Parts: sequence; C-alpha cells; structure tokens
Amino acid sequence: MSTPATIPEVLHFQPDGTGAGLYTEIIDLKELGVLDVSRASNVEFNIEFQQWEVFDYTGHVIFTDPSREVCLRWEREHFNQTTPTHSTD
Repeated sequence: MSTPATIPEVLHFQPDGTGAGLYTEIIDLKELGVLDVSRASNVEFNIEFQQWEVFDYTGHVIFTDPSREVCLRWEREHFNQTTPTHSTD
C-alpha cells in the first residue's frame, strides 16, 4: 500500500499584509503577529446517510465521503489550493 503524498502547508497573503490558511503548529503563526482565528470549515458525521460531510464557513456541504480521513485530506487539499474569498470583519 502506498503512502499518500504530503500536502504542503500554505498561507495566502493579501496586499494589505493579512494572511489566511489552515491552522498548523508546523509554523509558529504567533511569530507573524496577533492571530485572529476563525473556522473555515467543519467535518461532521451524517447519521442518516452514514458518511462524513465537510461544511464551509456558511454551513453548506462542500464534500462528502464515508471516510473521515478522506474528508480531512480533501479539506486540506482544497483550502491549501484555494485563495480565501471571505472576510472575518
């Protein structure tokens, strides 16, 4: 069985200097300054459909799979490749 490829940690920076990305302890984000952390997504189990669902910050389902690990991997790939489009202001 092959090991899945490592997904890189990505931070996206705006022209005003603000940044966004999935939280990781690999990078000490406090070294960049004061953190303002908000949830970009949520992974929950759907009892009725017997599968895991990834919700975006608005509460819409954006991915589903019977495997939680597949959902977590998809979430990391998705958010590390997509420039954030919402603001927490």
